[in-house]
Amino acid sequence: NTTAAATAAGPDGSVARTIESLSSTAAASTAFSLRSHHRRRGLATTRPRPRPRATEAASGAAYDDLDTKNNDDAIIGERVYFDIAIPTPAEQIPLGRLTFRMTPPSHPGRLPLHVSNLLGLASGTRRAIDPKATYAGCTFQYSPASIEDGSFRYRWGHTCDGNGRNAIQTTSSSGALSSWDEPFGDPERLGGCSHACFGGVYYGWRYDDIVDAMISRGTDCDDASVAAAAAVLLTVPIRGPGAGTSKFSIVRVGESPREWGERLLLNSAVVGYLDPGDEEDDPAGLEVLRAMARQRMGPPTIIDCGVI
Repeated sequence: NTTAAATAAGPDGSVARTIESLSSTAAASTAFSLRSHHRRRGLATTRPRPRPRATEAASGAAYDDLDTKNNDDAIIGERVYFDIAIPTPAEQIPLGRLTFRMTPPSHPGRLPLHVSNLLGLASGTRRAIDPKATYAGCTFQYSPASIEDGSFRYRWGHTCDGNGRNAIQTTSSSGALSSWDEPFGDPERLGGCSHACFGGVYYGWRYDDIVDAMISRGTDCDDASVAAAAAVLLTVPIRGPGAGTSKFSIVRVGESPREWGERLLLNSAVVGYLDPGDEEDDPAGLEVLRAMARQRMGPPTIIDCGVI
């Protein structure tokens, strides 16, 4: 029930109010200041800037000669959004919107295949042909690893498996075209954007660079400590289950304990970050994500999505 769902609320009570008033929709949410919230919780000084990576074979070369189909930049917008709700037997209870800024097209850490696939599914470019080629209606994994209850089980992230369909096809060296549900890879591109951290390697947009990008956006995250504490990254798996498919994860790197940090990104690629939000009439994205983690009613569901 909603009362039990609110027991893990933070000291400012904002999450409790959000959970307890879910049935009256997000319109009842009050404005949320990310900067003041982190300072109240002491988060602004708890995470130092990440240590520099050991090596980075950064490549600024254009990727225009990639032999792919249906992955041109016409469908790539600057931001992607997911509207989140919790389904219950009586009604669908909205939590709010998560908006992510994607890796810029000219950035050396951009992985065009993975970005095109994610945004193609979010925008539904193939939905008229294949109803499963979308994230709308997909749920996030719901287990002790995705519930923030103060225990060691929570892994500071939320994973959506998608519907098992891709939005792109790739052509092999033999000229064969992949099927829409066939996993794809991008090993040559990965070599130019690998980042070492304790325990292994992750790929794509580097965490430290994202902190700088958040500062440069001119939002509430206008200094390094606040931005580092607020960083939530959008990732796709590079190795293991779900690699090269519709699977993606939302990882709360900034708020995780120090022993986790960038290690949460191992074997995955960072393709974007959560826009902190500066809208006064909607709850900030980080508050929506906290509500996802602290509610006990069921798996969060993507009820709508798109590219802005």
